[in-house]
Amino acid sequence: MSDQQWPPRQPGEPRRPYPGQQPYPGPRQPQRPPTQPGRQQQPHPGQQRPHPGQHQPRPGQPYPGDQRFPGQRPYPEQERRYPPAPQRPYPPEQQPYPDQHYPENPYPEQPYPEQPYPGQQPPGYPQGFGPGRFGPEPPKKRRWPKVLVALLVLALVGVGGYGSYDFYEQLQKWEQTTTDDLEGVGSDLSVAVASLRSVGWEVTGADIRTWLEQPGAYGDGLRLRTLQADEAGSFTVAGYRTWQDTYAKRDHTTVVCATITLAAGTQKPLSETVTTCPEDVPKTAPGSTPTDTEAGGVTSHLAELAVKAHEQRAAGATEGKLLEVAAPTRPVGDVRTDSTGLVCAPGTKDLGEGEGYDEGKLIPVRLCAVEGLPNTGTESTKGDAYYIDGADGLTVVNARISGAAAALVKKAAKQGVNLVASSSFRTMKKQKDLCREDVTGGCPAGDYTLTAQPGYSSHQLGIAIDFEQPSVTGGKTCATRASEPSSAVWRFLNKTALSVGLKQYSAEAWHWDAYGGKDRCAPM
Repeated sequence: MSDQQWPPRQPGEPRRPYPGQQPYPGPRQPQRPPTQPGRQQQPHPGQQRPHPGQHQPRPGQPYPGDQRFPGQRPYPEQERRYPPAPQRPYPPEQQPYPDQHYPENPYPEQPYPEQPYPGQQPPGYPQGFGPGRFGPEPPKKRRWPKVLVALLVLALVGVGGYGSYDFYEQLQKWEQTTTDDLEGVGSDLSVAVASLRSVGWEVTGADIRTWLEQPGAYGDGLRLRTLQADEAGSFTVAGYRTWQDTYAKRDHTTVVCATITLAAGTQKPLSETVTTCPEDVPKTAPGSTPTDTEAGGVTSHLAELAVKAHEQRAAGATEGKLLEVAAPTRPVGDVRTDSTGLVCAPGTKDLGEGEGYDEGKLIPVRLCAVEGLPNTGTESTKGDAYYIDGADGLTVVNARISGAAAALVKKAAKQGVNLVASSSFRTMKKQKDLCREDVTGGCPAGDYTLTAQPGYSSHQLGIAIDFEQPSVTGGKTCATRASEPSSAVWRFLNKTALSVGLKQYSAEAWHWDAYGGKDRCAPM
């Protein structure tokens, strides 16, 4: 609604007050309706009811504090619609306003009034506001001990982790080194075996086992132990290497196992494969023992060649290259066993395989023709029914004594002795015919002193040679052995044959072999 009055006021005329408006100047007074007779006047809604104990002005007196209208009360006398409630007195101990002085710090145990009561949770600070607004700043926590402990833990973890990694790395390094060296042993041993076989030596599983039981024979700190071995030439070998842990300051032993298998032939006679060690494998290396240089035979040669092959490999030579090995000058291995895996010694010619016999059993043998030792027997004479192809008038022997026979020929040549054989290797057919034609009648009658029973002669193994010149016979023991000092050949054989592993048969001055037994006699 517009504040325009109607009728409109004239220029200069003051504005009329609105209904209930106080005349200017002065505060606005509420417009009250007139009091009806007989009805109690109600107070204005904005007016507060006086307190029962409050002093009230008497009728006719001006209202306290109201100086604008003296003599006039803002509200006429009115009846109370409700009588005032009687005032209930307060007990002395519950006076609302006791007349006593409150101390500034009602809780003496509280050093600061602003602090919370004991047990009371202090108010939390809103985000972005500090303690200055809500009370004193709490004491700061010391964080440097925790930081120091954390740094110390990190340092220990770092050192321990690096130590563990270094130990693992060292373990891997020594396991790999041991594995490489163990494989190197197999390679060197294979070269040694092949080198020996290339000149007529036989290397058996027993020879390798004997060599492996001498851990001091092989260098570079690798010590070997034979865990298992069998006669067929299969071994389980453990290689040990000791190294020092730089953190724990103690020695550790690394063990690696391998399986070694010995095969026939000279190309690759030995194969080895690294395998998992058995659970019962010893965890300590065998003690160092000096090499048994007095063993002689294959073992000493094998140990010497293995070391040479190791040095050759370390110098960067071609792996598997054969070494120069002197031909065997004595019978090789067990002369009563198969010799087809051997090669003929230098100075002899390979005639292939033949059928040998021992104790009535067939024994395959490799036959070799000895150069420089002619033979007038039927086995070496072309056109004869017992001729062996390729003999060409030379003495035929087993490969096991081929080196010994060649060495005997060389020694005889140096001493000016001319050796000629009358019989060497014999076939079964030849031996049967000799027994049947025995002029003494012993063999047909069961006396095999001068002519052996077929299948039991050392000639049938190819390890015996009959020389032409000595012709004396003797007894069945070495005490009554045959001897012929007048013969230069017998004297030479009596003095020299034993150096190449041959002995005289007691009953015959011309028969020398490598068979052995009580009736094989040493030099007189």
